[in-house]
Amino acid sequence: MTAVASPEVAGPPGVRTPMLPFLQGMHEQWLQEVRSVLDPARGESAGIWLRWRAVDYLETGFRRRFERERRAVSSLHEHVTGPQATHLWAAGELVGQLMENMRHQLGLCHRPREFSSLAVLLMSALEHWCREVEESLGPVRWGEVAPSSRALFETITYDEATLGA
Repeated sequence: MTAVASPEVAGPPGVRTPMLPFLQGMHEQWLQEVRSVLDPARGESAGIWLRWRAVDYLETGFRRRFERERRAVSSLHEHVTGPQATHLWAAGELVGQLMENMRHQLGLCHRPREFSSLAVLLMSALEHWCREVEESLGPVRWGEVAPSSRALFETITYDEATLGA
């Protein structure tokens, strides 16, 4: 029997509260998580298995979380300007293309230099994505966010695949 925990989500943010503090906190935690996986795998003493675990994380948990966030951000399209939408699209495509490129890098865990280069690019792309999301959606107040979009944001960090593991 496996116990399934529900996502830990605080009560709904205040109606007049801007999204920025929520987004910054969520991104800070995510960036720290990604660094904690990639940095050790990029180290000189890192072996094949450490890089393999990092690649596995990027292809599974990281990818799922990025797709959930991208869906949530897209759900607020009416709150962004044309240029902001373009920046968000480009930042999302950059991360997506790097992830797709990684899928075609067979044996990446055996090539430390290539792994390290891709990891640095991906980290930079993720930081860019986070900045674009925060700049575009940070001023939006929670009271302006539809319940369906709010639900998407509240479950970005929720990953059913890792529950009970």
